[in-house]
Formats: sequence, structure tokens, C-alpha cells
Amino acid sequence: MAAPEQTQKKKSFMAAKIVLREDALAMVKEASTAFFFIAGLEAVLSFLVGFSILFDAAVFAIGAFFLRRFNSRAAAVVLLLLAIAATASTVGNRLGGNYGGGGNVFLACIVLWVAARAVEATFKLHGRLSADAAGDTVPSPDGNT
Repeated sequence: MAAPEQTQKKKSFMAAKIVLREDALAMVKEASTAFFFIAGLEAVLSFLVGFSILFDAAVFAIGAFFLRRFNSRAAAVVLLLLAIAATASTVGNRLGGNYGGGGNVFLACIVLWVAARAVEATFKLHGRLSADAAGDTVPSPDGNT
């Protein structure tokens, strides 16, 4: 009789540790997908609540493109700064202010967390998990490796 197969639980990308280069690349891909979704959602919602959030949607979409295509640290940081601003305005709105944007604090916190994870992944990709650090040596111009 065959032994039952053991299945591994795969952690959500938001909770998984970034240990390997593949983990960081997967995190960047998942985060950029989330930002493309947020950009699309904001673009659609702009027709209902006003066109002022189209700027946010455009920044999220452009940032997601550069994040996915180039594993860009700069794009990740810009997305994080936008997420911080969006979270601050959302919390301000919930506390009685009128700062524009929405009032869903839970969604704003999710966007902030995804942005923070994207920053972590891109910095690790360009740092200790870079191709050079992973053992792929690039020959130097003088012929030594």
C-alpha cells in the first residue's frame, strides 16, 4: 500500500520569507500584479467618485510596470511613498477629515504592506540575492574571475 502523499502548505506571498532569489522574484511579480489590480480598481472607481484618483491609478500602474519589468528599487520606493500617503489620507478621512481618497483603512493597510514587501524584495534582489552574490560570477575585464 502506497504511503499518503504529503502536501506542503505554501505560504501567502505576503507572509513568506524572502530567502532565495526565486522568493524575491516571486514577491516582485505578485506585488506588481497587486498594484496593477489596484490601478485598475482606482481607474474604474474614478468614474464614480471623481477623476482626482486617476493620478494615483496612473502612478500605481507605471510603478507596477517598472517593478515587474526591471525589479526597480526606485519604483518600489515610489509605490511605498504613495501607499503611505494613501494610508495617511484614508486614516485622516476616517477620523473626520476630508483629505480626498477613500475610507477603507483595511485596503489601505494591505496596499501599504504589499508596497513594503516589494521594497524588501527589490533591495534583496539587488543586494545579497543578486546574480553575482548567488554564485554567478561575471568575468572581470582583465580576464580574472
